[in-house]
Amino acid sequence: MPHYPLQKIKELIRNNRYDIRLNALESAYNDFNWGESEIAKCILRLNGRLHTADRENNHFYKSEPHYHLPYTVMDYYKAKYILRGFSVYTHFYIHPNSGRLIISSFKEL
Repeated sequence: MPHYPLQKIKELIRNNRYDIRLNALESAYNDFNWGESEIAKCILRLNGRLHTADRENNHFYKSEPHYHLPYTVMDYYKAKYILRGFSVYTHFYIHPNSGRLIISSFKEL
């Protein structure tokens, strides 16, 4: 199960309480010609079912501690054909101080 409930993640997206790291924006643009709005739409389509149980339809891949922020966890997702026929690999976390969603990576699966 994801560390962060997807309901909370999607609520942060809908309330515009998120930031996308520059490397994630660059990868999304280079891999898909996508900007911020497409990244947000994709995150809103994620499901929290275990990817390894059904790689075609399930998205949650794993959770692990953030390398630089103590007491913070990153959730990783792999989603096949999630938007416009593209498959994505992304990871994100909720910043412990601001409570904002931070999308750290977003690239082609």
